[in-house]
Amino acid sequence: MTGESEQGGAMYPGLAEFARLWAGAVLPTSNVPLSRGELQVILTGFAELLTASVRADTFDHTQAIEVGHGLVATQLVGPKALDATIRVLGRQLRHEADDDRLVDLLGAVACGYVEALRDHIFQQQETLKKAVFRARDAAEKALRASERRFRTVFTESVVGIAIGDIQGHIVSSNLAMQEMLGYTADELRQRTPYDLMPRKDAEEVSAAYRKLINGTYTSLRSEQQMLRSDGEPIWVHIAVTLIKDENGQPDYPVVMIEDISDLHLLQDRWSHQVAHDPLTNLHNRALFVSKVETAVGGLGPGDRIGLACFGLDGMSVINAGVSDQVGDKILKTTADRLRAVVDDDTGLLGRVDGDRFALLVVRSTTPAMIGVVERAMARIAEPVLAGGREYSVTASVGIVERAAAGSDPSQLLADAELAMHWAKQDGRAQWQLFESDRGNRQRRDFVLAAQLPAALRGDQFTVEFEPIARIGDRSLAGFSTIVSWDHPEQGVLSAKDFLHLAERTGHMLPLGSWALRQACDQARQWHDEHGDRTPPVSVALPNRMVCDQEIVALLRAVVEASGARYDQLALEVDNSMLRDPDGDPAEVLTVLSDMGFRVLVSGMTANGCPHGLTDLPVHGVKLAADFVATLGEDDKPEPSAQRAIGDVVSAAQLAELPVYAVGVHHERHATALRELGVELGQGGHFGPPSLPFEVEPMIIAGTVDPDW
Repeated sequence: MTGESEQGGAMYPGLAEFARLWAGAVLPTSNVPLSRGELQVILTGFAELLTASVRADTFDHTQAIEVGHGLVATQLVGPKALDATIRVLGRQLRHEADDDRLVDLLGAVACGYVEALRDHIFQQQETLKKAVFRARDAAEKALRASERRFRTVFTESVVGIAIGDIQGHIVSSNLAMQEMLGYTADELRQRTPYDLMPRKDAEEVSAAYRKLINGTYTSLRSEQQMLRSDGEPIWVHIAVTLIKDENGQPDYPVVMIEDISDLHLLQDRWSHQVAHDPLTNLHNRALFVSKVETAVGGLGPGDRIGLACFGLDGMSVINAGVSDQVGDKILKTTADRLRAVVDDDTGLLGRVDGDRFALLVVRSTTPAMIGVVERAMARIAEPVLAGGREYSVTASVGIVERAAAGSDPSQLLADAELAMHWAKQDGRAQWQLFESDRGNRQRRDFVLAAQLPAALRGDQFTVEFEPIARIGDRSLAGFSTIVSWDHPEQGVLSAKDFLHLAERTGHMLPLGSWALRQACDQARQWHDEHGDRTPPVSVALPNRMVCDQEIVALLRAVVEASGARYDQLALEVDNSMLRDPDGDPAEVLTVLSDMGFRVLVSGMTANGCPHGLTDLPVHGVKLAADFVATLGEDDKPEPSAQRAIGDVVSAAQLAELPVYAVGVHHERHATALRELGVELGQGGHFGPPSLPFEVEPMIIAGTVDPDW
């Protein structure tokens, strides 16, 4: 080590103090053939390795394992050496990393230490074995020297050593074994190793020892419990070697034991943390699903099982707007309140996500499951005192209750989580039972949403053109672009099957841009062939595109690349996007109109124009298909629908705007709409969406009823 490292390390200041504390803790535990200064230099290097490892972006346990090896190589092998090391490392590194990484690092150091210590023990064992042979075969002088060496190893070793007879009785034991087990040498001579073990372990070791005697095994090694004189169990590593006489026959066994209780405790804690949520001490998601699988497997054919997923409402607001500490307090309190309503004999709890808890009930019924959930929701809704203030949260809950036979644990939890999302969507602070049909539809939507990007790249979408006619004479007034998806597995999907998914997943902008390009290209091609007889092509702009700051550049680039004219296109803007938060006309409408586009208001309903239409820079209003459908199926239109549609038409006429109706599928609807003042319509009554070559005769004839 350099002088710079001894001052604390250029990279990690404070290493010298770290090493000083470490050396002070471990020196009393072991007979180390080094001065304190020499030991501190070695430990400084170890401290630097561990500090770098715990600070690294990605944790690599190999350096920590090597440090464990190095401790044994430095002869820090006393009974308390590992315990002292773990304590020092825990205190010195706890501010360097989160609890999970610190536990991983301490576990890796302990693992490396035990690996090296085992090798150290086995090396001592081989030394003893060789010493015994030399003692028997050498001359008297060599024998005395060998005995002295053996006695030194036997007496001074920090590992417990015992020599027995062939029947398994303890003949001699060293001080380390006596202190480890709490017996004197005389007391140990009155016992066999089996007397110092739990009965089950003693039977297994006795059977293994018999195989050692008959030559099936060459040695025995195991980790198990032994019992101290006060009845306290300790975990030990045992190695048994059989010494043979000059004829190769079994002579006597040598037993070596190492106390690994501290390591075993650390491993238990590590295992617990891996399987439990550290904040609430509930089962984590992986262990919860495993427990559900075990529970399902233990139920009979007629038994039922229920699983509820609790999602706390508004936790993101509390964490971001108040503090994570308050959020943690609410989560811990929620866990405690859930424990209070769960029957330990039939229920199981887990924290399956950040603000999500799961409750399993075996041998359930739907009414009983709902009752448990409602009691839990009431407890959760009680105020929580944190930081001197009261906070109230509610829970949205998804419930699955079904026959246990054939139930998949992961699917149970997934279904409950899906129902929980429905409860949140429907208003929160309520429960929702899982419905298979609704779940299947939503999962189908999830699959479609995931396939959208590949479908765009794979040219699976098609633009068709739905004719727009003047209701009075059925003359052709335009085309509305309709996007469909030629799905390789599900066939042709209409826009209503996937446009809402594109909107939710952020794929609406690229899909809308693609549809706009197709419309521009087709409008230019038709105009090249048919001149001014070509009616405008209408394209619905997604809300996401209307809000995009680059919409002007995007539209200009698409239109100019296609060679189309701006006035050949009518852009539909949803009525929800017409005004800014202050109630003034949205600036984008003026920009689009000034560029030369025809701008149509789409999706208009009875509530669509509370501020009127006179001040809007638009060129027409399109009634939503659902709005048109309120006219009903009877020959006589629904009077309330007539009044509502008439009000919208009056507002449009006041602004001198033509009114379009979408979804006109019947003559009676067309008649009613015409009488109300609606001038244009589209839908099945005027022709279905079709490919360009199929509607081209309409352009030539100027009507939606060409002479085919």
